[in-house]
Amino acid sequence: MSNAAKAQTTLSTFQNFNLSATYANWDADGSQIINGGTGFTPVITSGTTPGSFEVQAEGYGSGAYNFASPINASGANEFVFTFTINSPSGGPFWMNPGVDIADGTHLVHLAADPASFPGSSGGYLNYGNFTQGTYTLYGPLHDQFGGADLDVSTITAFNLELDPAGYGAGAPYDITYGSLVLTTSPEPTTLALLGIGAAGLVIARRRIKVS
Repeated sequence: MSNAAKAQTTLSTFQNFNLSATYANWDADGSQIINGGTGFTPVITSGTTPGSFEVQAEGYGSGAYNFASPINASGANEFVFTFTINSPSGGPFWMNPGVDIADGTHLVHLAADPASFPGSSGGYLNYGNFTQGTYTLYGPLHDQFGGADLDVSTITAFNLELDPAGYGAGAPYDITYGSLVLTTSPEPTTLALLGIGAAGLVIARRRIKVS
């Protein structure tokens, strides 16, 4: 991620945060075996400090958060998503802690820039080899399945999910969400032009010294 980010819009710091709806194994009812779940009752904690929203569950689960009114993040072209995997220990385990963002007309399935997580496969936010620790994933606001880009002027909701995949449904996991931010960073073409401009300045200065 470029350090030249111009602006940012924070969608959530996950402080005093509650999901609008929970699904699959993040839902206390849906997680029960009678409903096809794993039988492990999830524990979802809303903390009073930033980055303190914690989910303990088993098996695939997800949840949606709907904004009371649309968020305008005009100009943003990149997301930054921070979370901490508290357990399982050991590994690494093939998992997917994903996030999608909606703009009122469609849901954009994000994929992180490989530079933010080299061990990822590029699928969904990213399936990859995760161990205990804090991760900051970032990438463009493109839909990885080829759908329309996110309309950043009208953001209505986002979804969190965790698919334990290779870790399976045999034991619980524990994840704490830190922040979800949209930023404005220079496009690659802009960075290239800036580089050309900087090179031109260096050459001009050398010519002045020689003359």
